[in-house]
Amino acid sequence: MNHDRFSSFLSQHDLPPSFVYLAPILPVVQVMWADGRNQMPERAKLHCIIESHCTALSDLAGGVEIVSANDIELFDRTFIANRPDPRVLEMFVGLASEVVAHRELAFNQPDNQTNESLFRPEQLFHACMEIAATCPACKDKSLGGLFALRVAKQERSLIEKTFELFQTNLQSISGIKQ
Repeated sequence: MNHDRFSSFLSQHDLPPSFVYLAPILPVVQVMWADGRNQMPERAKLHCIIESHCTALSDLAGGVEIVSANDIELFDRTFIANRPDPRVLEMFVGLASEVVAHRELAFNQPDNQTNESLFRPEQLFHACMEIAATCPACKDKSLGGLFALRVAKQERSLIEKTFELFQTNLQSISGIKQ
């Protein structure tokens, strides 16, 4: 059901179905755009995160390519290179959190514990924090400029909101499964 809602939303925005596998990257993208801009180090880090996620998915599928290079390039143009409408991105993230919560149940099996897919909540949290800390938010002048606030307030807020939503969705799903 959540997969269908996400797929339908992708279709409404003329995006390929394979983007469902990139759903967990959307909260990371949202954190990147939290300060209204994306910086080259953030983009480079995000591309490493995407590559690692896609490699993990391919490993789980026995080496089959899950998301094509062309679709990754389209994802970049749609969400990374150009700032997406914040309302649309928030809707994508909301739907993505449902997809991630449902998939997390499958990825929480003992044989998947070492997989680095962003469908694992700890991997997703780590990726969000990596993006948030890539470019320091500001220097604290009261400390002589030696210390930087690593994560901007907007980024922290989005990370907290994303994981609260994820937990709510996961609890909802767990209640249904029991």
